[in-house]
Amino acid sequence: METMKNLYAAIVVPGLLLLAGCAEKGDNVYRTWVGPDRSNMAIVTLELGDDVRDVTLRERTLPRSDYGTILLLPGYYVLQEKDGPSIAITIDPVLVSVERARANGELILGHTYTLQAGKSKESGDRALWIEDARSGEVFIDTR
Repeated sequence: METMKNLYAAIVVPGLLLLAGCAEKGDNVYRTWVGPDRSNMAIVTLELGDDVRDVTLRERTLPRSDYGTILLLPGYYVLQEKDGPSIAITIDPVLVSVERARANGELILGHTYTLQAGKSKESGDRALWIEDARSGEVFIDTR
């Protein structure tokens, strides 16, 4: 019995600690609705960038260790990093042009974006911004 305990302590515990250490960025997807899946053309996919911390969305904290992607229906959202900056997102229920969306700070249904975090160029404070996942174009910028 003592051998089993030693084996557990020598192999299993370090393995679990290694896995926990690798879990910096979560792979889970958070959906802003309950019910069946929606077509990609009816939602916006928001991936969380590497430097993004825990995010609060509609009073629910999404731990960065658990979540890497947020699926959004049309509407208005405010995402806030824990004790940090926030960013407002608007998604029109109809497809809009890229130019109009960027001018109005909107995201386009069917597209994938990345929420990025870092320091503001001007103030040096922490800031959030949203980029198109393919082109890298900035759509909403709070820097």
